[in-house]
Amino acid sequence: MLKWLVRTNSGRLSVVAGLLLVGILAVLYTPQETTAGPVAKNRAVVVMGKAVAAEVPEEQVNEVELLAQTDHIGLLEMCLENFRGSYGDYTCTFIKQERINNHTTPRQIVDVAFRAEPYSVSMMWRNTENGEPLTMPMGDRALYIEGQWNNEMLVRPTSGFLQLLTGGVVRRKPTDPEVMKNTLRPINTFGFERSLENLLEVYRQAHEAGDLTTSFGGYAKVADRETIVLKRELPAKDDYPAALTVIYIDLEYLVPICVEGFDWQGERFCTYLFQDIQFNMDLTDERFTPEAIEMNSP
Repeated sequence: MLKWLVRTNSGRLSVVAGLLLVGILAVLYTPQETTAGPVAKNRAVVVMGKAVAAEVPEEQVNEVELLAQTDHIGLLEMCLENFRGSYGDYTCTFIKQERINNHTTPRQIVDVAFRAEPYSVSMMWRNTENGEPLTMPMGDRALYIEGQWNNEMLVRPTSGFLQLLTGGVVRRKPTDPEVMKNTLRPINTFGFERSLENLLEVYRQAHEAGDLTTSFGGYAKVADRETIVLKRELPAKDDYPAALTVIYIDLEYLVPICVEGFDWQGERFCTYLFQDIQFNMDLTDERFTPEAIEMNSP
């Protein structure tokens, strides 16, 4: 990391190098082109009736609907058990938009590869959509493998100048305060399993406190996938992440392919959408290397 930093004969980092480091981190982890206001309406969601794809057994749909109406915790536990027993890795397109410190980040489209053992996430940000340019974050590649690189993630700066100064890669803890200025959820919480675990943790906490209100939100088509909708409402307490959380469970895969969060003023502040999911791809170690995502080794 930061190979251009060298120690002086006295053993101290040079003042110039230190100033360069501060300047680079300030740029690398500062949001770009953010605008105040709520997260844009999610156009991928279309409300629908109960009609579902032929590959989903009617018994499964009925069981999921019953739990969606009566026992969200039971449904999410079933989804988590199914995920652990059915899926080891996957690729997908991940679309996210968040409001951070009263500023809405640009919509981001990320090509992701994930595997459960060892927990590994590689991310490549797209710079265009349908031929139109997308606003890029300051890092356009990220790789995290639990247990490697001192549990730090690797990030490739977007700027050619910063790539030159950093050797093409920067190492940072996923929960580093500077990193968390630009995301609500760090890379080491990514994925269906950890998302389900996080949802269940809040559900159980609110249930035990007597704060939990749940409702069945019907059915919706999300990015051409048929889902059942859960709504979770919580009072305004510091321990709770959102006033209203809307969860879209894929009826075939039994995973949350879209999650939306709303604050206590009724404004959407985050949307996470998974599409083009391909499970059990037998992803190898080579798929989770810096070279596989066009990034230099640290």
